[in-house]
Parts: sequence; C-alpha cells; structure tokens
Amino acid sequence: MAYIIAEPCVGVKDKACVEVCPVDCIHGKDSDKQLFINPDECIDCGACEPVCPVT
Repeated sequence: MAYIIAEPCVGVKDKACVEVCPVDCIHGKDSDKQLFINPDECIDCGACEPVCPVT
C-alpha cells in the first residue's frame, strides 16, 4: 500500500519528500493545498517518511 500525505501537511507543502523520492511519485501544483503521492508509482520505500517535518 502506498504512503499518503495526510491532513497535517495541508498548507505546509514542504518538498523535502519530493527531493528524496527515488521514483518521483510525489506531485503537486502551486495551486494545490498539499502534495499527493501517486499510488501507481510509489514503491513503498519509505524514504519520504523520515524527512517529513509534520510526522
């Protein structure tokens, strides 16, 4: 099961997770209030979790 970006991240949009993701599965537009993880691209490696400032 892919990781999800939950409510604590809404409005924060810290992109540390984007920078460490080995498969570039984390996306978001400037107009979005949060980033999103594409479950079809996510490989469940967990690289995003330790760099997240809101977990």
